[in-house]
Amino acid sequence: MLGHDENLLVIEMSIVTKPYVLDFASAYLDHPPEFPPDVMEERHAHWAEMFGSNWPKALRIIANFRSLGIHLLDPSPGNIAFDGDT
Repeated sequence: MLGHDENLLVIEMSIVTKPYVLDFASAYLDHPPEFPPDVMEERHAHWAEMFGSNWPKALRIIANFRSLGIHLLDPSPGNIAFDGDT
């Protein structure tokens, strides 16, 4: 992070390298979205498949964001990347 403006609610970032967590475009703040349980189960199964062996680490990251009131709805290996990922 290079800078931020609390009035505009923006941050300025540089180019990053792995590992990183990016892309909050579809995040919900403070309150989770309301989806039926079966929808969330399907999403979790989809994400687990996308992340493969990194799913437990990604799930911990998602939970840490949730504890801060940030609910990520589009985690993918493109926006949560780990060292060694190609």
